[in-house]
Amino acid sequence: MKRVLVLGGSGALGRVVCRGLIDAGARVALTWWRGEAAAEALRGEVAAAVQVDLGGEGVEAAVDEAAEALGGLDALVHSAAIGIRPGLTPPGDRHQVMREVTLEDWEAMMNLNVRSAFLACRRASEIMRAQREGAASIEGGSSGGDLILVGSIDGVKPVPSPVHYAASKAALGGMARAMAKELGRENIRVNVVAPGMMDRGLSQIAPAALVREYEKHSGLRRRSAPEEVASVVCWLALSNTYLTGETIAVDGGL
Repeated sequence: MKRVLVLGGSGALGRVVCRGLIDAGARVALTWWRGEAAAEALRGEVAAAVQVDLGGEGVEAAVDEAAEALGGLDALVHSAAIGIRPGLTPPGDRHQVMREVTLEDWEAMMNLNVRSAFLACRRASEIMRAQREGAASIEGGSSGGDLILVGSIDGVKPVPSPVHYAASKAALGGMARAMAKELGRENIRVNVVAPGMMDRGLSQIAPAALVREYEKHSGLRRRSAPEEVASVVCWLALSNTYLTGETIAVDGGL
């Protein structure tokens, strides 16, 4: 039974990922911050639901707490992100433009979207490394693990988006490629799943005109359901054996 931690498991995508993993027979833990109702709905089916502000200082402690509840860690999914500073709403039907991005905005975005992903992956890889060494000493085992970062099409293709959000999501791709090279010798695989616009979650704050343009230029002429993105995330967490260092765009052919 795979043991999986979903950071941001109460979010629009995270909760669907948790449901897919649970239904597939995985043992799951999640973190949440403000989505108490969503976390509570899953509490009876998960090993742990850890409340933590991933933009703060508790990231590694949360990974440790979840791994202890799970009895180890085989995969980590980082599905936590902000698309705009809480409480900030650009006037009119548009997203936040570069001249409006403050240093506070930049740091808040990077802390949650990038810094927390790095800290979580670093700690998770240490746990997976210890498990591998333990398995090798006991039975010649080849345990490793999977680190899956949820990025965005904004970090892969030139689409209109807030510059600090696009920068944070592009950073995940570079980080995953570097980690994949470093951790591959320990059989730890690192990949990014980059969704396009979904019909729930952060995409709901996108300007209506941008949504129309997305649907016009997408090969499938629509946004995705979170379940369609979650299926890729769940496959990486539960079935992947060889794919690493890749960014997988799930954007309907944009």
